[in-house]
Amino acid sequence: MKYKDRKPISPNGDKSPRIVPLTVLFVALRGFSFYLGGIFCSEKNRDPAVAPLQIKSVNFLECSSNYQDYTPCTNPKRWKKYGAHRLTFMERHCPPVFERKECLIPPPNGYKPPIKWPKSRDECWYRNVPYDWINKQKSNKNWLRKQGEKFLFPGGDLIPEMKDGTVRTAIDTGCGVNNHEAQVQFALERGIPAILGIISTQRLPFPSNSFDMAHCSRCLIPWTEFGN
Repeated sequence: MKYKDRKPISPNGDKSPRIVPLTVLFVALRGFSFYLGGIFCSEKNRDPAVAPLQIKSVNFLECSSNYQDYTPCTNPKRWKKYGAHRLTFMERHCPPVFERKECLIPPPNGYKPPIKWPKSRDECWYRNVPYDWINKQKSNKNWLRKQGEKFLFPGGDLIPEMKDGTVRTAIDTGCGVNNHEAQVQFALERGIPAILGIISTQRLPFPSNSFDMAHCSRCLIPWTEFGN
C-alpha cells in the first residue's frame, strides 16, 4: 500500500480513530459549561441582604379556671350527640375548628415541677393533682394515700418471678368505668405515658407488636368480638 503525503489511509476510508476523541472532548466541554453556568447563576441569585431565618414567638391567652380539667376530644357534655352502640359516645370526638380553644390551660394553684423518675413511681405532689374525691374512692384499695403535701402509691402490680427484660413495654387498659381525667393526670405525674379514650370503633394509635404484654383489671373490653 502506498502512502499519500506520508499518511496511512484506510482502504475503507474509516475515520473512527478520530471520532472517539472528539466525542469525549465534546462531552467534557459540555459538562464544564454546565458547571460554569451553575456557578454563575448561584452567584447571580445570591442576595447578601437576606437575613437569617427567624422564628417569631406566638403568645396565647390563658384559659379560665373552668377549663382546668378540659379534655378537648373527650368532653362528656358532648356525649349525647353520639350513639351508644359499642360505647361510641365515649370515644374521642374532636370538636370542629370553630369550637377549638386557642388558650393555655392554667396549672392548679401551687403546682410544682413533677418529681423525677423513678421516685415519681411511688409519689407525686398533691397540688399537681388536687383530687380529694378520688382519694376517698381509692384509698380502701391501697391504690393511693394522701400524706402531707404528697400522694403516695403504696400498691403496685408486679409480675411474679420475672427477673429479666422479657417484658419491656406493656399496655395497661382500664375497663371504661373510671373514665376521667384524674387517673390520666396521675399517670403523667408519675412519669407513665397515658391517654384517655375508649377502644370501640377506633383502633389504638399504635402499630402492631408495640407491646409485649397487655393488662386489663376487671376487663370489660370484648377484645375478639368485633375483630378489630
